[in-house]
Amino acid sequence: MNSQAGESNSGAAVRGLLLVLVAVVVGVLLLRSVDDPDEIVTTDPVSSVGPGSTLPAVAQPPPTTGAGDPIGEVPASTVAVSTTTAQAPDTTSSEAEPFQPRPAAEISVQVANSTTVRGAAGRLTDRFKTLSYITKSPTNYLGTPLERTRIYYQPGSLLEARAIAGVLELDADNDVFTMLTDTSAVQGFETPDVLVALGTDLAE
Repeated sequence: MNSQAGESNSGAAVRGLLLVLVAVVVGVLLLRSVDDPDEIVTTDPVSSVGPGSTLPAVAQPPPTTGAGDPIGEVPASTVAVSTTTAQAPDTTSSEAEPFQPRPAAEISVQVANSTTVRGAAGRLTDRFKTLSYITKSPTNYLGTPLERTRIYYQPGSLLEARAIAGVLELDADNDVFTMLTDTSAVQGFETPDVLVALGTDLAE
């Protein structure tokens, strides 16, 4: 009886020791699997996708040419900047009509002779009649005789006065003036659109 009890006790002790050793080995292996950074568990994306599922899209790099630059992309340094400048309408074309003076038949003209040449105002008035102008009575311009003829115009008749200057071969810029504020020097002033103060340059 005593010998059998001793054997059973020694067998139990051996089994307990083996269990302890196994536990120690398992613990060491577990610790190594947790602490070892080289062992990385990866999951195969294909195997993890179930039937009927759609694989996620993977961004592909753009195709490159032989020089290594992406096809279809132009370096920013070579991109030409296009600028558009608004252009003013062309006023010199045949379709652009400049302002024109009114017809002669709509303009009244009075000639005032400032010289001592008799009948000069009447002769110039007759000339304006042949050009279809509305003529007022020829008259005299009192005061010192003018060496150069002057053309005075009412407001709104500048273009017509310049046209008359051209007829008389005068300077449209230097011989044309706004109407006199004091017309007392003009005998029988009839308020014409254009007044021609006749000078010695045209009277003779």
